[in-house]
Amino acid sequence: MDSPTFWVGGLIAVTAAMMTVTRRNAVASVMWLVAAFVGMSVLFLGMNAGFIAVIQVLVYAGAIMVLFLFVIMLLNLSPAGLLRIDRPRMKVFALAASVGVVAIIIATAIRSSEWSIGGTPEAIAKRSGGTIIEGNALALSDRLFDQHLLPFEVTSVLLLVAIIGAVALTKKKV
Repeated sequence: MDSPTFWVGGLIAVTAAMMTVTRRNAVASVMWLVAAFVGMSVLFLGMNAGFIAVIQVLVYAGAIMVLFLFVIMLLNLSPAGLLRIDRPRMKVFALAASVGVVAIIIATAIRSSEWSIGGTPEAIAKRSGGTIIEGNALALSDRLFDQHLLPFEVTSVLLLVAIIGAVALTKKKV
């Protein structure tokens, strides 16, 4: 990956992710999450994974974020109806969850660097029982889970955080 693509994609993804979690308006938060997905798509493009970049935009930024947006709009969320977390237990839980997510990302990065040898075309051809045919699902899965494991895991964690955020936004005060 060349350095300008990495810095542009990373800057877009990190800035948009920070804006996602700091916005009080739920619709603005969803729109910033779409921008974060686009930034991650730029990172995929920088790794010569064009198919995954397009799927990232179509599936996550397109379909799933539209679903979140419709749910938020149908619930007619207002700041007065949202749950405010003032309990210290929840802050401790949030801190522990954050430490856990960072530990998972570090473990994934270490593990993916150990497995990068198995993603060579020769190793893939040996596992697939012959030559690599263009469009082979085994070759795509080997590249996705060997060379691009960290971005794949970060994308799944980002989606999980978005789902948890949508659930937390819909919870009403009792």
